[in-house]
Amino acid sequence: MEWYEKFEFDEDPFSIDPEENHDKLVGMDEAKEEIIYRVESGSIAVIEGLPGTGKTTLLMVAARKFGGNRNVAYVDCKVLDKNLNITQVLLGKYSFFGKLFNKKPKNMIVLLDNVSVLSQKNNERLKYYFDQNYIKSVIFATERYSGAKFSESLKDRIGNRVFKIPKLKDQDAIEIIRKRIGDSELFNDDIIAKIFKLSHGSPKELLENCRKAAMEASRKDRNRVQLVDLKVLAGDKNE
Repeated sequence: MEWYEKFEFDEDPFSIDPEENHDKLVGMDEAKEEIIYRVESGSIAVIEGLPGTGKTTLLMVAARKFGGNRNVAYVDCKVLDKNLNITQVLLGKYSFFGKLFNKKPKNMIVLLDNVSVLSQKNNERLKYYFDQNYIKSVIFATERYSGAKFSESLKDRIGNRVFKIPKLKDQDAIEIIRKRIGDSELFNDDIIAKIFKLSHGSPKELLENCRKAAMEASRKDRNRVQLVDLKVLAGDKNE
């Protein structure tokens, strides 16, 4: 039996898969509206935020919103060879992209995650396709705008369209977990707030820490997390 089944969950309620959980964002309504607006208006824009704060999930929101006509390409730059031509990546990974390029398409949407590792040359290729109307919109996601290899001309295209992920508040953290566990009494609000303080403001770390605390409670055959279970989180820090 999996640990979460002891608490009557059919699956791990603290999954951090952004594709599975794109609909569980909390405190991000303005961010979602901003990204959707930037795509619809045909812009190049940047999402800036620390690791684990929801950048990838926001890209998944856009992919779900606009992907019905198979005109959306999501690429995680972190898994690419830095010497690869981004055109080859898109042509190879998305066969429809290549077919559309041959027909000089419009309205393509490109979502690029972890763009700080993408070369300036590849960023310039994307700008070229944007200028030639092959691409309607490009959304870059990165930890720091200043750390991305954007040329001055690409920065001109981006302009002031840099959206910083807002910091979560305690109540946002509580809502995130309540969305995951429903009416379960596995956590009370005070415990969630304490875990959030140990999670450096990161929704991803919050979920991972809640999982660890819940697994600790399960190991002790208890039906709810107690303050003593949070010692396992402090233990991680000291390792």
